[in-house]
Amino acid sequence: MEVFVRPADRQDAVKLMGLLFQLQDESSTFMIAQDPETIEATDEADNIDILQTTTNNIMLVSATEEGQLVGLASAAAKPGQPRVAEIGVAVLADYQGNGLAQAMISEILNWAITFSSVNQLVLTVQTINEIAIHIYEKMGFKRIAGSESEIMNSDQKLVPAFDMAWTVND
Repeated sequence: MEVFVRPADRQDAVKLMGLLFQLQDESSTFMIAQDPETIEATDEADNIDILQTTTNNIMLVSATEEGQLVGLASAAAKPGQPRVAEIGVAVLADYQGNGLAQAMISEILNWAITFSSVNQLVLTVQTINEIAIHIYEKMGFKRIAGSESEIMNSDQKLVPAFDMAWTVND
């Protein structure tokens, strides 16, 4: 079965909501700021439209030939820092290990270089998430010295984490 990486569009809203629920159930390292149960599909569709028309935000999905969404990656401008975008990447457990996360990150890096107005991509990663750390390092992200902290995971437990950054044209 082939899986494709593509920009999200408003028709993905309902499937995207289902993906968010499943990702949240599967992983303690995947977190979203807003409870998916409080988001209406029409609002999500409108949010996707808005995101995709800016130069400092993007949302990508990984989809099967049948249209099932199996992964998500986004870059979102940090509040008050329009030239810095925070990225997040998640892939359903059944599809991990096939290079999807790396493919989506590669697309975000390409977007950052060729289209975006951002000059830096940042992320926070839990120390326990060694596979993600390896992928980020492989893609050129560097650990930010002194950024160690504790964050609340999706199981509501404090866990060690740190920040990484990738600079456009570095």
